[in-house]
Amino acid sequence: MMFFFLLNLSINFVRPFYKTYSFSWIISEEYLQNANIISQQLIAYGYQYAIVDYLWYRSLKGDSNYLGFDMIDEWGRMLPDPERWPSSRGRRGFTDVANKVHSMGLKFGIHLMPGTSTQASNNNMPILDTTTGQPYMESGRVWNAKDIGIPSRACKWMTNGFMAINATTGAGKAFLRSIYELYASWGVDFILNGLEHPIVLSLSPGVSPTPLMANSVSSLVNTYRVTEDDWDEWSAILADFNVARDFAASNLIGKTCLRGKSWPDLDMLPFGWITDAAVREGPHRVTQDEQRTQMTLWCMAKSPIMYGGDLRKIDAWTLGLITNPTLLNINIFSSDNHEFLEITTLNDVKTKGHTVTKVPFTYSLALTECTDPKASGWSSEKYNQDLERICFKSPTQDQEEPFCVHKRELPIASSKQSSIQSEQIWKLKSNGTLVNGEIYVAFFNLNNETTRISANIADLPAFSRLGTRRKLRICAGTETWSRSIIRTKTTFSAEVPGHGIALFVLKCL
Repeated sequence: MMFFFLLNLSINFVRPFYKTYSFSWIISEEYLQNANIISQQLIAYGYQYAIVDYLWYRSLKGDSNYLGFDMIDEWGRMLPDPERWPSSRGRRGFTDVANKVHSMGLKFGIHLMPGTSTQASNNNMPILDTTTGQPYMESGRVWNAKDIGIPSRACKWMTNGFMAINATTGAGKAFLRSIYELYASWGVDFILNGLEHPIVLSLSPGVSPTPLMANSVSSLVNTYRVTEDDWDEWSAILADFNVARDFAASNLIGKTCLRGKSWPDLDMLPFGWITDAAVREGPHRVTQDEQRTQMTLWCMAKSPIMYGGDLRKIDAWTLGLITNPTLLNINIFSSDNHEFLEITTLNDVKTKGHTVTKVPFTYSLALTECTDPKASGWSSEKYNQDLERICFKSPTQDQEEPFCVHKRELPIASSKQSSIQSEQIWKLKSNGTLVNGEIYVAFFNLNNETTRISANIADLPAFSRLGTRRKLRICAGTETWSRSIIRTKTTFSAEVPGHGIALFVLKCL
């Protein structure tokens, strides 16, 4: 039995990642139908990328590990299979598909395997020098695929497909440059940053990346995978809790990278109908409680949200889950999210395999006007005659009442410096992000049976760090799924179903 919850201390108004949709082994018509659904139903919630998953270059005559069925050009670069992507004929690649996706208001992405294809290496294909349009030459000779390929480092799960390359050589760098320039010319938005066409780079450093490994890549990319492939099985979800804990404890969530911030990626959400018929085929095999647990963990860990199912068959319940305004606000705006273990259960069962981690906290303070563009969604208004309040209305909360705090009531998670006068109960961090004192607490019940889980308000880091400086008066809020109301200054609890989740949104004074 194991219990786990993550704690958030404030709302950080910076969009942290790129919500996406991913789809493999499909034809262009199916893909574009799904992209249209994103445009019609999901773009308002922040979903902005439609990504073609791996094997878009492989003929359906071969499976994922067949040799000799890849579509490649004369320079060893992958091209779309023209049988599945008819518009790619005539060396047009994904240009027409990308244009259609862009016309829907979305961004277009593709999955790439690292290195070079075994097929290109076996054929010893030349490497393009994009500066000359000719085969790459160095030291008086032409360099080919065999000169940069490393057969001893073939892909472990696709041994006949791809191998690593020596990217320290001029030829290796030229090969990578030729790939990215080709795909950027198609209009790809989700591969690489650094070209004239702005592109997002997301990579997978292996099946078992560690925070130590992430330190070497997080500053170079926008997102990076930190888990094995996630399928619709409870065992796969369970394995991700320790991963989320470790990367949060290592302060790798939202770490500064070359152009912005980088985000550990817990993999796509295998909800709904999975389309890869050779491996899995839906509908989902996890319960609704388990799906809520997975979505909540992803959002509390601020993982990129990638929906992996066929949107043409999505049901109303699943659509409601992936567009839940509370979860999306946590994922986009929250900060300081960590595991916290000061909880009790009805049977006082101790958690195994976890330790309590003390999380450092640093204050920063500046001021802004509600009319400032950085404060988008915030407003100041009169309430009950002379009493004023500040309210936030998220664009994802069309059906929700705005969250408001009276100017004369200081949220306890705000800094002491914010209490100089009533107008200063909000903080503006040095990076221009607006912060309030709303707190999120999630109880994850990883046991099979329903269990009552409790926590003491005074034990939460938001309050324990205050010491005797401030007396807690009251905490009030709701549990997201049951919509039950809580008001307490001591403890709060919930009956959490097996493999389920209770998510509290608290405002404390």
